[in-house]
Amino acid sequence: MGLEAFHGFVFVAAATIWALSLSTKTLKAYIAPPLVVVAIGILYRLLIGRIASQEELLSLLESISWFAVGFGVMSIALRLRRADIRSLLPSGSVIVLVAMIGMWTVSSAIIMALFGLPLLKAAVVGAVVTPTDPVVASSIVTGPFAEAHIPARLRQMLSFESGANDGLAFPFLFLPLLLIQKGSAGWHEWLVDVDLWKIVGAGLIALVLGYGAGRLADMAKARGEIGERSLMLASLTLTAAVLGFMKLIDTDSIWAAFLAGLVFTSVLGKDVREAADEFQEGGNNLMMVPALLLFAMALPFDDWARMSVPAIACIALILLLRRLPVIAVLFAFLRAPRGEAAPSEEQQERESVDGRPFRARRDFWFYGWFGPIGLSAVFYGATVHRELGDPQLWAITSLLVTGSILVHGLTAAPFTRWYGRAADKEAER
Repeated sequence: MGLEAFHGFVFVAAATIWALSLSTKTLKAYIAPPLVVVAIGILYRLLIGRIASQEELLSLLESISWFAVGFGVMSIALRLRRADIRSLLPSGSVIVLVAMIGMWTVSSAIIMALFGLPLLKAAVVGAVVTPTDPVVASSIVTGPFAEAHIPARLRQMLSFESGANDGLAFPFLFLPLLLIQKGSAGWHEWLVDVDLWKIVGAGLIALVLGYGAGRLADMAKARGEIGERSLMLASLTLTAAVLGFMKLIDTDSIWAAFLAGLVFTSVLGKDVREAADEFQEGGNNLMMVPALLLFAMALPFDDWARMSVPAIACIALILLLRRLPVIAVLFAFLRAPRGEAAPSEEQQERESVDGRPFRARRDFWFYGWFGPIGLSAVFYGATVHRELGDPQLWAITSLLVTGSILVHGLTAAPFTRWYGRAADKEAER
């Protein structure tokens, strides 16, 4: 990337972040901000062309989207109280694991059928698009508009799921990837290096780091050395430190960031959550905008054109079948018993969020529909491109990310209003 192109990119990114900081709360009532950012990126590309080669863009995109996703999962963790974590964990663990297996299986099957990919390559792309994106999801379920229409139990569970499954997509991705690269020998590396070290080992280290950082920040706060605003800086630097350190020791840094954030906020409590809430909108935009602008620059329009009809069919089938069927099964098993009184919003604010996300049929439709594919898929897709160098895999990944951002971006506001109206009508009965 040349210096002039870099300066132009910085200007567009900064101007977009500034504009969103002035209008995000109003904008969410009509359209999801990620769609606006991608549209700006495409327009910028059409006007001035690509700012770097495709290989340079994907290399940059892997690093920037990695940090954006890491920050996204950490910001989700910082918004959860210790009582909320205990409440969400039983149902949330089932939803995360069962939904991921279902979404991976369905996505892989659709991609293999439509594009004729070998099973393992289809499973790689299926794993890439499995996680629910924390950055795009946060843009849908946070802010005054979402809070006015969607109950906390759905908003918090969707956030919890998107925070957890981004890191846990790692073993789903690396199983087929290692089998492609190393054949049957890949099983041993997957079990020992990926599962035991990169997931279990990373989790244990992250818990220690999060607890240690929380205790140190708590002691500094008790001595009067830091205030509430400084706690937000502490959480930001913790995110960067955990992401960087976990990369250095070759583990799943996204998973580690989420776990470290959960422990950090459990130790510090209310103060860090209030600071995180205050910084949430601006912080998400700061990380999201550069990543999505670069993503728009790296869109392979020529490859999409060659895909023709299968491309459109793939977007439609993935959005309709990737998530809704498996959430339908989970809804049937996890739905609260009929007649069981749900805790009021005031009670959840005082004590803990309702751990049963599914109480009415509209909960299934909202929760099943809003599992967006976003920057987490961009990060994993760029990683796959570095590992395998197959441009078709990036073309399919970027197609599905763009389709999800477009469709979920346009439906977020009307679906949110629909949910609120349906809940109001039920309350009047």
